Amino acid sequence: MFGEQTLTLTVAGRAEPPIQPAPKGKVSRSSRCRLLLAMVLFCAAATDARAQRAALLAVSNEASHTITLIDAKSLRVLRTIPMPQRPRGIEFSPDGSRVFVALSDPQKNVQTSGDAIVSIDIASGRINGVFPAGSDPERFAITPDGRRLYAANEDGSWTSATDIATRKIVATLIVGIEPEGVAISPDGRWVFVTAETSNSVSVIDTKTNKVVANFLVDVRPRAVAFSPDGKRAYVTAEIGGTLSVIDTRTRTVTHTIPLEHRQGKPVGLAVSPDGMWIYVANGNANVVSVIDAAKNAVVGRIPVGKRPWGIAVSKDGRLVYTADGLSDAMSVIDTGSRRVIATVKVGKQPWGVAVSP
Repeated sequence: MFGEQTLTLTVAGRAEPPIQPAPKGKVSRSSRCRLLLAMVLFCAAATDARAQRAALLAVSNEASHTITLIDAKSLRVLRTIPMPQRPRGIEFSPDGSRVFVALSDPQKNVQTSGDAIVSIDIASGRINGVFPAGSDPERFAITPDGRRLYAANEDGSWTSATDIATRKIVATLIVGIEPEGVAISPDGRWVFVTAETSNSVSVIDTKTNKVVANFLVDVRPRAVAFSPDGKRAYVTAEIGGTLSVIDTRTRTVTHTIPLEHRQGKPVGLAVSPDGMWIYVANGNANVVSVIDAAKNAVVGRIPVGKRPWGIAVSKDGRLVYTADGLSDAMSVIDTGSRRVIATVKVGKQPWGVAVSP
């Protein structure tokens, strides 16, 4: 039906000699080798591009309405990206090509065009997607397959589930009062949503998009994170001054760990990649608490900048980053020595920090 064709490959900008068609029913050895080489080079290029993207940090600056992109290796600020509204929650896409940011306008209890989650193309630094996510989205999480995001609508009592491909809200789920923190289990099955006023955590089944359980934690829960194996979840309580340890199978609190004499007002938390350590940002005490996950005990405290809020850990677990809201800076902590080794100036009132995959 089709006539014979030749295939010309371009590798690293250089056109290779055309591959001539083999006789019918046969594929020449040279053609197979060159095709295999092209595939190897393509995969290597894709891996190299991903490796380059992997060394990035992103900080949301609430007061200056900007996002700061930082080279994680050199700690050099690569660009400052203006946002149309105040940015708070921030997460990279699973493939690292985009960073998602929750935006909200000053109007409470009213959903406007200013309330949305946007995606920023890492290569260009420009907004390349706008996703409805209910009114006043604050924190959100993206499923491991990158297909859906779940956002806490702070001025309501619901969580919005948005399909990333269609950019449409597919479910609005009633949760606790004044929802705040959102985390998705490593297998993508469960979403935990904290609620500040009802002191509760709601559990959403991503297969059915229904709330299947609610349970109580300490006073004014803020952030939530899962252990790498998904067997545990951790919740900070800002007014309670504690970290709750949750058995995700029974959905019960197994331990309540006091932090900074219950006066630190903990908000952000991050779990090390090996699950051995939990790092908690205490906004009122200007320190990061280090918790031994096996002992469920505080084993260290690290002074950082003023009002640390967001916190993230590097993919190799060697560094921790805090968004220091009243210092207009990001602190970089060496987890081995448990001390700050660098400080990076960012925008005004940094809120969150994210590490690309």
